[in-house]
Amino acid sequence: MLTVRESLQLPIFERVDLVAGHQGIDNRIQWVHTVDIPDARYEWKREGVLVLTAGHGLQYSPERQAELIPKLVEQNFAGIVFCIGYYFDDIPDVIREKANEYNFPVLKSPADLLFIDITQNILEPIVNRQYALLQTSQKIYSQLTDLVLQGGNLTDLVNTLSQIINRSVLIEDTTFRVLAQTYLGPLDEMRRKSMLKNRTPPDASQKLLRAGVYARMKRDLKPVRMSPMPEIGMTRERLVVPIVVDRDIYGYLWVITDKETHEFDMIAVGHGATVAALIIFKENAVAKAEAARRGDFFDQLLDYDEGNRHLLQERARRLNFNLEKNHQVILVYGRPKGGGNARPLLGDVQEWFHREGRSPLIVWRNERVVVVLEGTRAQHTAQKMSTEMRHPARNLLIGVSNVAADFTELAGCYEQAQEVIHIQELLSIDEGVYYFKDLGLLHWLYHLPAEALSGNQFLQSLLELDAHDQRRNTELVKTLEGYLDNGCSLVETAVVLHIHRNTLVHRLKRIEELIDLDLHDPLQKLNMHVALRQYRLQLKSGGEERG
Repeated sequence: MLTVRESLQLPIFERVDLVAGHQGIDNRIQWVHTVDIPDARYEWKREGVLVLTAGHGLQYSPERQAELIPKLVEQNFAGIVFCIGYYFDDIPDVIREKANEYNFPVLKSPADLLFIDITQNILEPIVNRQYALLQTSQKIYSQLTDLVLQGGNLTDLVNTLSQIINRSVLIEDTTFRVLAQTYLGPLDEMRRKSMLKNRTPPDASQKLLRAGVYARMKRDLKPVRMSPMPEIGMTRERLVVPIVVDRDIYGYLWVITDKETHEFDMIAVGHGATVAALIIFKENAVAKAEAARRGDFFDQLLDYDEGNRHLLQERARRLNFNLEKNHQVILVYGRPKGGGNARPLLGDVQEWFHREGRSPLIVWRNERVVVVLEGTRAQHTAQKMSTEMRHPARNLLIGVSNVAADFTELAGCYEQAQEVIHIQELLSIDEGVYYFKDLGLLHWLYHLPAEALSGNQFLQSLLELDAHDQRRNTELVKTLEGYLDNGCSLVETAVVLHIHRNTLVHRLKRIEELIDLDLHDPLQKLNMHVALRQYRLQLKSGGEERG
């Protein structure tokens, strides 16, 4: 677009002077409009307008003169050309003052300079630029889409895009894992670490999450300009563009932009993100076809029919699945903290097992990864997976079933792993490895019918305590739960709750008084602890469907 500074270099503006608002000289002009009517509202839904006026309707109203510049700034106008000699002999002082205050360019033109000539001379380069940009845009889009049609991947895309804009480009998924990258021009420490580790460094990930960069893209689905953050080694400016498929974020395209970014570059990067979405969509379609094949086999395992045994054995052979072995089910759950699509978790789990040299049955079910593992060492595998796949971008919650001695027991094992995950979610736990064999009392409470809850005085006392919290904005239920969960240790509970020991003692006494509870009585403590679990598993679930 043409800027005010550039317009002043045009021959038509030879006798036009910039008299105020000099700091806004680089405002971009996208259109020109003449306004010379009383009570003009200047409320067009168009940014970057250069207003041409002789001031008709302003000459007898100092109030309107004072309101003019703030109103134009509010509408994101580019500037104003004020023609003197008709209604004003000079630009009013109040307009000059407001223009300087708001950094809004005010240009003074002589009476014999026709507005139609100004309009023609400004719109001509704007229209020519728009036409050139359109042609360039079509050329770039064709170049990038041809790449997809010829079977190109994300690496081919970043190489091509990098050459077009002459900048370093990187594509990552929603858990900050690098999918493709190219080196061109100066880098900073953060980019070098990302390229070396094939992932954004954990400390940088945490700071970017806290800064709300990904939350903003999730909300607006628009590019975000990033100022340098030297504390994480990001000393160069960046532009990050969400890669969107059906309004769901599948990844991010990062471009180092420490030199001036032109409209040409923004168009190329926008097309790059669109083509990246096409490539990811195509790759996902291929992956989904393979996943559907495994998923169909998994469904047959869950709904085993003796009449289909021969067909099941044949499909198991093709998938290298031994029906005669013991098996366990591992269920893996974890949504990206920055938002966006959770499906990359499936690829991460598959890649982890590939590095381990193992090929269990892995399927995607209800936003979770299901792993049917041969043998009886799922506990060791799950712990190792949790440790090695841990990253600030995503918490991993893993549930492990008991051992199935026969493949006909796998449906029950799948239900066990789902129960483990659901119980942890109801207990507000979103990370770690948990086993069905360790649920114990939690398993009973999870399946306890609602009618069994009536008459439990400890649960009723807990509900009274919760009602007190709601009325007084206190945290007595949380305090009691923390105290019981930490073995009634004052020191450990105070640390976990981030409160002083004396504050904890005061709260516990208040709890005992409110619900007539004796925290020195082992049986009362046990009953209250069980009631707290009932409260979380039954009441907090809100009757949601399980499984």
